[in-house]
Amino acid sequence: MTDLVPDYARNIRLIGQSDQGGRSDVVQLVVHRGFAYIGQFMPEGFSIVDVRDPHRPGPAVFIPAPPSTWNNHLQTHDDLLFLVHAKNLFVDPAFADEHAYYGRAVGDTLAVSTPSHSARLERRPRRL
Repeated sequence: MTDLVPDYARNIRLIGQSDQGGRSDVVQLVVHRGFAYIGQFMPEGFSIVDVRDPHRPGPAVFIPAPPSTWNNHLQTHDDLLFLVHAKNLFVDPAFADEHAYYGRAVGDTLAVSTPSHSARLERRPRRL
């Protein structure tokens, strides 16, 4: 493989690449024991790539997330992979307009509000 040159990096030399089976987005990347675990939003799942030979990464294996969720966080420990299946907010009709996501708190948009600690304290009956 010829040397790949990153567009916006200094003192970095790319030695290999993977197109992750055509899934180009990456939210989080964890390399553990020779395998890259790649959390992804848009294909709603995560990929695993064999990187034991970093010059020639193996093909990607894609694991889909449950419906309407995405994998925005993953972590490894020993032989365990911890994975978050979070609600994919952009398939929720409340977020059909992207301004609903960026314009106010997600909980307000979803009509899920958790009272603040001080509000809970105010609701306690006062003892005389």
